[in-house]
Amino acid sequence: MQVSVRNARDRTLTTLLKLAANSFGKALLSPQMLKNINLKIIIRDQLDAGGYCDYDQDDLACPRDFTIEICRTRKKINMFKVLAHEMVHVKQIARGEMKDRYVKSKYVVVWFGEKYSEEDVSYWDQPWEIEAYGLENSLVAKFLVEHDQFKNLKQRHSDWFAEEALNRE
Repeated sequence: MQVSVRNARDRTLTTLLKLAANSFGKALLSPQMLKNINLKIIIRDQLDAGGYCDYDQDDLACPRDFTIEICRTRKKINMFKVLAHEMVHVKQIARGEMKDRYVKSKYVVVWFGEKYSEEDVSYWDQPWEIEAYGLENSLVAKFLVEHDQFKNLKQRHSDWFAEEALNRE
């Protein structure tokens, strides 16, 4: 997978985001599919959500070019959770599990062949979001453990985790 990161403002963060994206990709996609994915990660100072996943609309049948936007946060762990969440959407789109379509001028999501519109199901009940939220924490935990990032991070723990999480340990 080819990964680029823009606007991170920090080489360590850039390196870790690339490493995390590849780790999440390996957990979610086959090696054959992974080698054909191009991913651009853009860090934004402000977004109206934690992040977004978009893909090249020119190749609806087999999307391989993706952009993930992540809102910059003080707690770095949140940025990695958003990246993991959006990488689940990359998997869903790349494998054809989820497709965006317009049916009779109405936007719908086709999830495993079943059509959903915003009127049909609330955000929290959308099956693609349930899967993404369900996998994000385990993907991040696996990445942090496999790449030994707990001890190698140059940032203070408070930059990665909320104080209340540290107090529970």
